[in-house]
Amino acid sequence: MSGARASATRLRGRLVVSWSTGSPSRRAAILIGGTLAAALAGAFLFGVWHVLFGGLVKGNWRAGGFGVALAAISMALLAGEAALVRRLLR
Repeated sequence: MSGARASATRLRGRLVVSWSTGSPSRRAAILIGGTLAAALAGAFLFGVWHVLFGGLVKGNWRAGGFGVALAAISMALLAGEAALVRRLLR
């Protein structure tokens, strides 16, 4: 099993245990965190779309610059959320 897959499996196991034994506020935090992660992943993909199609394909580097900024910010926030989740699930 690769390192990323093993890490994802451990995280999934921790989330299952945390969900099943957690209070309603813990479950709400898991739902909010998952929703936030999905939104940030979508923002990252939207930024990459702007870089690829707005900047590279169409030559509109204003759109490409927007895409770079959006992708970078959303990935930084997603990495911060992942670090927070790792710390809270210890």
